[in-house]
Amino acid sequence: MTRAGIQRLLITAAAVLALEASCRLGYVGRSTMIPPSEMLTELVRLMGTDGFWTQIGFTLRNILAAAVAAMVVGFAGGATLHALPRVRRAVEPLIASYYALPFFVLYPLFIVLLGMNALPIIAMGFLYAVMAMVTATLSGLDRIPPVLRKVGRTYRLDRFQDALLIQLPAAGPHIFTGVKLALSYSVTGVIGAEFILAGSGLGYSIAFAYNNLQDRTMYALLLFVVVFVSSLTVLLHWAEQRVRHRSGAGRVGAARDTAGAREKLVAAAVIALLILGGWQLFHGLAGDEALASPAVTLNRLVVLFGNPSFWDNVAETAKALGLSLLISCIGGGLAGVLIGANRALSDVLEPLFVTLYAIPKVTLYPVILLLFGLGMPAKVAFGTLHGFIPMMLVTMGAIRAMNPVLRRSARAMRLSRMQTLSAILVPATVPEIVTGLRISFSITLLGVMVGEMFASKRGLGFMIMNGISVNDTATMMSVTVLIGLFALTVNSALLALDNRMHRAS
Repeated sequence: MTRAGIQRLLITAAAVLALEASCRLGYVGRSTMIPPSEMLTELVRLMGTDGFWTQIGFTLRNILAAAVAAMVVGFAGGATLHALPRVRRAVEPLIASYYALPFFVLYPLFIVLLGMNALPIIAMGFLYAVMAMVTATLSGLDRIPPVLRKVGRTYRLDRFQDALLIQLPAAGPHIFTGVKLALSYSVTGVIGAEFILAGSGLGYSIAFAYNNLQDRTMYALLLFVVVFVSSLTVLLHWAEQRVRHRSGAGRVGAARDTAGAREKLVAAAVIALLILGGWQLFHGLAGDEALASPAVTLNRLVVLFGNPSFWDNVAETAKALGLSLLISCIGGGLAGVLIGANRALSDVLEPLFVTLYAIPKVTLYPVILLLFGLGMPAKVAFGTLHGFIPMMLVTMGAIRAMNPVLRRSARAMRLSRMQTLSAILVPATVPEIVTGLRISFSITLLGVMVGEMFASKRGLGFMIMNGISVNDTATMMSVTVLIGLFALTVNSALLALDNRMHRAS
């Protein structure tokens, strides 16, 4: 084991021992959390029951099915978009806004179309995972060094041979990253859907234990989730490192196509019409009870606009989102700069943060609720939980990838640490920080929505959850459309700024 690996184990052990001591000494009340040793004892007891493994088997089958479907469809979609740059330019803002949407509103539609079985849960996991595979495939194909493409032409390879022998091996590390993310996001989507909507599975078992005040069982199951996700993340990280080690692909910046305003408007109009057409088609197949039509959704949105209480909910969500973004972007960016500036420290901490972020955050809802209670603090905590680590990881990566000449220049000019930070590190990483802001915005918005669905009686997320509970599909869809349009508008502006910053850098 490497020195960094040993240090990570020591940090993890110290954190567990500190939590154990805090619980035993009364600094953390038993109504909030039980000691880790009791979680482990209860987990061992549960593992001796048949029902435990039945629920685990149900969840694992769903995760595997969702992940495989997402990998296949995502790879095909990414390769298709890479071959059609005009279509790609049109859907880029949609891709950037994808993870801001609360997909749980589509569960009634999946029930009608797929039946009362495991397929709707698999569909939810697929939706959460597929876009990660699409973006990773695009990233890999964008970064194939031009010299390798020339090699294929020199040897007169046909398109199939070129794809199999040149493009796939060169893009392999990025595609494997997509596989890793698709599997991780499938875990999040499946367990999250089970937690909210299902009647069986690991997520359902956690929710059932919380609702029935079975704290020992709930924390034991959460411990199992943490151990399972951590083991999976470590295994995938090891495999990814081997793939990268064997690959000869270089890191080449993606070519950024430009398009006129008229072309972008036409492409956006075509995409909008396709979405509306598909929406109307699914409405015709499923009916009003599962999915409101576009016309009914628009009418409900107009009614909501005239309701003062609706704007109170909008203001509540805007406040929670603003606070969450402030903490995530400023705190995450600053932490990323400070940790990334120390290579040894970042080597130790980065895998820990990646593992923490891979844990399905919706399953932590009981813990967040116990710590913060209902209301604004819990919503902000959920939003920050989603956005802080991605912002920090992007900034850390930017610091580590910075041109070494800049560091040597700072040492040659005998700049202090603070001067190096303000005059060298921060300006050099501004383009990547903008990228981090764009990524954090969407998932922070999603986190706030999740927080409002479970830990609040106000806000747009609460309106969606209330619509789900009474099967008010018109309100569900109207609020979801409003959130999607808001996310699309902000992401389009951030994407334009991101492209400009990268062209100027």
